[in-house]
Amino acid sequence: MGLAQLRAANPQLRRDVVQAGRVIKIPNRRLAAARYHVRSGENLTVVARRHGLSLSELLRANPKLKAGRPVQVGTAVTIPGRVVAARLGTAAAPAVAVRRAPTPRATLRTASTGRQIVNEGRWVWPVEGYHRVTSGYGERTLEGDQEMHYGLDIAAPTGTPVLAARSGRVLESRNDAERGWGWTVVLEHPDGWITRYAHLSVNLVKAGQLVRAGQTVGRVGSTGRSTGAHLHYGTYLRWNPKDPMALYRGLD
Repeated sequence: MGLAQLRAANPQLRRDVVQAGRVIKIPNRRLAAARYHVRSGENLTVVARRHGLSLSELLRANPKLKAGRPVQVGTAVTIPGRVVAARLGTAAAPAVAVRRAPTPRATLRTASTGRQIVNEGRWVWPVEGYHRVTSGYGERTLEGDQEMHYGLDIAAPTGTPVLAARSGRVLESRNDAERGWGWTVVLEHPDGWITRYAHLSVNLVKAGQLVRAGQTVGRVGSTGRSTGAHLHYGTYLRWNPKDPMALYRGLD
C-alpha cells in the first residue's frame, strides 16, 4: 500500500507525522459481512443502529430494501463489513483496533463520586453544570430532512467536562467522522446498558479502559456533523435506543 492510498483513505491527515494513538483507516482491509434476521418490533433504522451503521450504509448493502417501507420479521439483512482501523502506537508494538465487536462485560460496582448522581447513585448527568437540552429524543427535522434523533443534545461551552454516566468499559474512543459523530466515546456498562458521548473536542479515555461513574471521559466540542458546541448523549439497552431522560426523572 502506498502513501497516496493511505492519504486518500484518511483525508483528515495533513502531515506525514501522525501522533501515536491516532486511529487511521487502512484501505482494502474489511471485516466479512454478516447476515442478520429482523426481529419483532424492528425497522431498518433500528437494525442499522444496533450494528453501528447509518441507515444509508445499511441500504447500500441491501439494494432490494427501501427506506420507509415495512420490513417483515425474519427478513435476512446483510450487515456490511467495516474498514479495519489501525491505531498508531510506538514502533515496538502498534495496536490494532477493529470496529465494534462483542467484548466481555465488566463486573463493576457503580462508584459514588458526589457529582450530580441521581436515581440512587446509578446514573450521573453527563455534562457537569449544564442541563439545557436543545434537541430531545424522537423525530425531528434537520437540514430539511425528517429523522429520528436517538439521544439528547445538551448545550455547553467547548471544553466542558463530559462525565461517564455509569461505571463500565470503554468500547470505542475515536473520531467517527464516517457517521458524523466526530470524536466519540462509547461505554459498555453492566446489565446490557451502553452510552454514547459524541461531538467531543477531545477524548480522555482509550478503548478497553475501565472507568468510574462520574469520571471525565472527554470534553464538549462540535466535531463531526454538528452546528455548535454540545454533547450528543445516547443511551442503549443491548443496543436498542432508549430515551435518556427516562433515566433522569426528578432531576432538578
